Amino acid sequence: MRVAERVEDVVERGLCTGCGACASLLGNDVLGMDLSPQGFMRPRRLRPLNNAEQSAVMQVCTGRRQPGPVPDAAAPHRIFGPILHLAKGHATDREIRFKSATGGVLTALAVYLVESGEVDGILQVGVSANNPLENEVRFNTTRDEIVACAGSRYGPTAPLRDISAALDSGRRFAFIGKPCDVATLRNLARVDPRVELQIPYMLAMFCGGNPSIAATYNIVRRFGEDHRDVAEFRYRGHGWPGPTYLRTRQGKEHSQTYDETWFSNLTYELMFRCKICADGTGEHADVVAGDCWVMDSGKPSHREAGDGWNMHIARTDRGRQLVEDAVVAGYLHEEPFTVAELEAMHDDHGTKKRSVLWRLAGLVLTAQPFPDHGALRVVQAGLAASWRERWTALRGTLARSLKRRNRESPVTSGTFAPDTTTS
Repeated sequence: MRVAERVEDVVERGLCTGCGACASLLGNDVLGMDLSPQGFMRPRRLRPLNNAEQSAVMQVCTGRRQPGPVPDAAAPHRIFGPILHLAKGHATDREIRFKSATGGVLTALAVYLVESGEVDGILQVGVSANNPLENEVRFNTTRDEIVACAGSRYGPTAPLRDISAALDSGRRFAFIGKPCDVATLRNLARVDPRVELQIPYMLAMFCGGNPSIAATYNIVRRFGEDHRDVAEFRYRGHGWPGPTYLRTRQGKEHSQTYDETWFSNLTYELMFRCKICADGTGEHADVVAGDCWVMDSGKPSHREAGDGWNMHIARTDRGRQLVEDAVVAGYLHEEPFTVAELEAMHDDHGTKKRSVLWRLAGLVLTAQPFPDHGALRVVQAGLAASWRERWTALRGTLARSLKRRNRESPVTSGTFAPDTTTS
């Protein structure tokens, strides 16, 4: 078995990214999007899908196929993909820089695009209006709306669940999302020419994986609070990288460091699809941004470091021009940054990229489907892995597959229960 051929197989075998494009393509009367029992956003089948509907979804789904970068991109770096322009920088607006998870580059670019009239709005993710622990998709048209979405939101969202309606509106907009979301949009562009015409800019962030919403609820429990009492919650921002922060309706406040959150709460609650991802660095985006960490003894440090900095990569001519225009217009400040610095600062992405081939091999040996990663250099990277890296990746995936830990339960409405999450 190689690739999945049905929506049900993508979900059940742990290959779904939870983007929501399938629900948008087929309509809400066919597929809904809900939190699964494991706390991931997944399609919920409302009726059986016919062959034509399955085929339409599979043309777009990155659980089946994730192609290489867009045609006009630069020759790819072995790990980090196409690099037309590389720099470090930050938003010149101090509020944006302070509230953002890093230096605010993506937020600043979004504000520039709207205020310059390049686009009508920004399709992005923000805090849910109904639950501060969860996320929602927003179409923002003003600076204040965009800035309100600044900062990382580690948790499930379906940013493409209404993409067909957004295209039907005729509006021209930019998209900000995870690398896999942008890859799905690139797949959609191959079958829907409106994508290229109406979404001229696709922006992404470096991604370490998408955790279950259970991780967020578990943080609340570890703070000793009831999730129903939470008034404000943020993972990062308000500093760099900024503490995970919680405020209750009664005014009680809690916080913990980036390392306490990421390495204590989230690491082992990532969905399986993230473990076999070949693109955590946004190779399909026009511009991608990540942390420009402070380096201590040659290693990235996550200690609080004051004003934030991004490293950012323009991958296409369109993306490079956007960055240049934003700098000239005074929205961005840039300074030189080298590929060698990028390699040292984000070596974790190198480790992950080198492991993908061997994780896929574990799926092959247990007759499990896996995504076609196209031209993402999985074999090239895998052959550069050390024997320790190869064995660790292969053994881990074999164990998960044989123990069925890559499997997910079918989604029915209301199946995720916050009160049953574990600490």
